[in-house]
Amino acid sequence: MRESWTDGRLDDLNGKVDGLRLEMRTEFKEVHGEMKEEFAAVRGEMKAGFEKVDERFDRTDERVAKGLERIEERLDTRLIKIYQTMIWFCGIVLAALISVIVH
Repeated sequence: MRESWTDGRLDDLNGKVDGLRLEMRTEFKEVHGEMKEEFAAVRGEMKAGFEKVDERFDRTDERVAKGLERIEERLDTRLIKIYQTMIWFCGIVLAALISVIVH
């Protein structure tokens, strides 16, 4: 047999619903707090990881820059030698032309 809804029973139901709402709010606040903490921890770990990657890129940049400087120095040295060789060659050709003209 079905019971009728009395004011007392409705008040009891409202009390239970209010209790569930309060419990849910409390649980949601706890979960929200835990999520905030976890996200902050993950953010910190990510920041530390990115800083390590940045350091590695900086070291790589330094090595590349030093390597390029060495290459530039070697090219400069070789260009100077090429210029010197060209000057010697032009001098020899000039001397040969002068000797041909004189004879």
